[in-house]
Formats: sequence, C-alpha cells, structure tokens
Amino acid sequence: MALAQRLALQLAQWPMATRIVLLALVPMLVLVGAGGWWLRAQMHQSLLASFEQVLRDKAQRVGARLQVGPQGGLRDAGGGADEFSAIYAGWYWRAHAGASVLRSRSLWDMDSLPTEPVPASGSPVLHRATGPMQEPLLALATPITLGPPATEAALVVYGPAAQLQDSMRQIDRTLVLAAMVLMALAGALAWMQVRVGLAPLRRLEALLAALRSPQGPGPDVAQHLSAPTGRDLQPLQNELAGLLAHNAQVVARARAHAADLNHALKKPLALLSAQASTQPQVPAGEVQRQVAAMAQLVDRYQARTMSDALLAHPAAAGPAVDVRECVGQVLHMMQRLHAAQELAWELDDQAPGALLWRGERADLEEVLGNLLDNAGKWAASRVRLSLRVRGEGDGPAAAWVLEVEDDGPGMAPAQLQAAGQRGLRFDESVQGSGLGLAIAGQIAQAYGGQLQLYQSGDLRGLGVRLSLRGLG
Repeated sequence: MALAQRLALQLAQWPMATRIVLLALVPMLVLVGAGGWWLRAQMHQSLLASFEQVLRDKAQRVGARLQVGPQGGLRDAGGGADEFSAIYAGWYWRAHAGASVLRSRSLWDMDSLPTEPVPASGSPVLHRATGPMQEPLLALATPITLGPPATEAALVVYGPAAQLQDSMRQIDRTLVLAAMVLMALAGALAWMQVRVGLAPLRRLEALLAALRSPQGPGPDVAQHLSAPTGRDLQPLQNELAGLLAHNAQVVARARAHAADLNHALKKPLALLSAQASTQPQVPAGEVQRQVAAMAQLVDRYQARTMSDALLAHPAAAGPAVDVRECVGQVLHMMQRLHAAQELAWELDDQAPGALLWRGERADLEEVLGNLLDNAGKWAASRVRLSLRVRGEGDGPAAAWVLEVEDDGPGMAPAQLQAAGQRGLRFDESVQGSGLGLAIAGQIAQAYGGQLQLYQSGDLRGLGVRLSLRGLG
C-alpha cells in the first residue's frame, strides 16, 4: 500500500499531458501485446497443423507399402524413387515392429535421429528432431497395422522444419513491426488528442498570464476573461472571472477605506494643529475629544474592513439586523445633531412585518448616517424617509428600499450624474468632505444593492433611493 501511494504521488507530479498519454497508451500496449501474442499462437498453430497433415499423408503412403516378410521382418515393397530415396534429403522415416527395424534410404547408415521427448510448442503430436546434417526436423510418430499376418508396428516420419521456422520467424517479425507501428500511431493520435483537448486550458492559461503583464487588461478583468476558450471550461472561466472581479472590488474598497480614513482624520488633526499654533498649551479636554473622535473613526473603518471580509463568506456574518430599529436610532441621532435647524423629520413606514436584513450593522449605520446627515445639511425645513419592501417573500431576491428626500436646493441634472464621486463637493460653504454619498454608494454596491439620486417630486430637493437585498 505504501509503495502504491508513493507511486501515485510521483505520477501526480508529472504533467497532465504526460499522464493522459500514459493512461491511453498503457492499456493500448497491454491490448496490442495480448492480441499480438494470441494471433502469433494461432498462426503458429495453423502452420504446424498444416505440416502435421503433410507428415500424416506421407506416413500413410509409407505405411501402405510396408509389408511383413516370411521370417517376420519388415520390408519396403515400394521400390520406387521418392523424397525418401535421396540420401540425407531431409525427409526420413523409420519403422520398427518388435526387434525388426526398417528405415528410409535417405537415412543411409543412421539407425535413428535424436528427438525431443516433449512435443513442440503449438502442436501436441509433433516433436523437434535433428537430422544427419544437423538440420532441424519435425517428427510425427504414428502406429500402423501390417499383414497378413497382422502385425503392429510404429512408424516415425521426419520432415524438414527450416522453412517452417523461417515462416514462423517472419510472422513474428511482421507482428512486432505491426505492433510498433500501431503503438506509434496510437501515441501520435493520443498526443494530438491531448494537444487539441488541452488547448482550451492553454488559452485560459494565456488569458490569466496576460492579467499579470504590464500591458494587461487593467480593471476590466471580466471582459478580458470573456474570450472564448471552450464550452467545457466556460463555467470555470466564469467562476474565475467572478472571483477576480470580486477580489478587485475588495482591493478597491480597501484602498477606498484607507483614503476615507485619511480624509476623516485630517479634520481632528487640523483642529489640534490649529490650536497648537495659536496657543502655547492645548486644553486637555480638547485633546481628549479629538483623540476619542479619531479612535472612533479608526474603529468604524476597521469594522467596515472586517465586513468586507465577511462579504466574501456570507455564512460567517453575524445575526440579522433589525432595519427599523437601526433607522430609528440613526434618525434620533440626526435629529439631535441638526436640532439647531429645527427640521421636520418624517418617517413613512410601509414595510409589512419584521424587517430583518442579513448584513453588518456597522455598514448599515454608516450608510444611514451619511444619507441622513447629507439631507440634514441641505434641507430647508423638512426631511422625509420612506421605508418599504420590494419583491415577494424573504430571501436574497427580496429587497428593502429606503428613500430620503429633503426640501433643499436639490441638484441640476449634470450634478446628479456627477454626484457620488469621491471627494466631489458642489458647495464649499457647507461643512463636509464630499465622501458621504460615495461611501454610501460603495457599501450598497458591495452588498449587491443600489444607490440612486433623483429630484424629489414633492419636496423639490434631492431624493436618494437605497435598495439592499438579503431580507432574512
């Protein structure tokens, strides 16, 4: 078992093309070897059977002319010239009945020929023998009955086997050559099949290698990987494109988090720097407030970064978030933050039943805080929130929608198109960094949702529609 495991590990390190070719050629080699051996045996057996029939015919002819003499000895009554007449001609016979022995003229002065006791391979009755000139022979022993009087005799007929052996060797050479040609052809076909079969993998490898080159496709990874590589690899190609696009999105969000944190920390640092430049000593209370603000910013963006990691594995997310409760808490906080403006905050809740969302509470609070804070900054007197459910039932297909409208100056069509770009501000007189809508849109996109800006029909100001899937 250990040897088999080591062999399997070694084979696993070989290239895939090599393993596929071996898997095709090894069974082919076994099949060709077994088939060639069987065919060789059949052809050898057929040649030996033909030679055996020739010897039987000659033994019958020789036996027909043998007679028993007056004194009980054997004698040849033929007397004619045949293949057994020429000395050492290659055809021989020898008969004996009791003590009487008779042999062909071709044997001349040799009494018998050395014969192997074991039958030749491929024939149960033929035996190998060696002739007077050390030539190879095949012998067939057959019993005959002579008479009158009836006498049992044993007749052995010998025939030259050189030509037969040459034919067998020629058959062997032909079969070996045919097997080699067949294996070479099978190897070439297997190599061609592997080349054609693995061509989609090579094309996919080239596409992936191009992603790392300096002249790569850039951020448009999905379009780059949409190049056709083959029907069989299309699902894998789509999964790779989705994975790379998701990774690119995570990296982009990580960079955006760093930029957001950088912008967010500038304000408390700038306040501390301004106070330090105008006063010899900065009050400890002010330092503590700014440090606490910076710590809160770091915690918030760390939580957002952790939520990005959880988006890659939704099963690892925490319990579902009560959207109504979260909206109510953020709305209450904004009412206190913008209390000096004496705004009228309205909440139109049209969502039936419990409204639970599978996501991170920190992300939802971040989105709601940015949207409501932006509305509070620009509203003249009124902000309206509308909460409803889009779609049927629960699950990933259903979504909840929050609309935030204000009666502020709103935006021109061109500004609606450009709004949401990072750091873009249309009015420098209003405090802010221009990141609120960009952060909200980025979080919504990460959860597969949408953030849309429009001109409010009732309040005439800006309207923001937030749609997030994943009701639980």
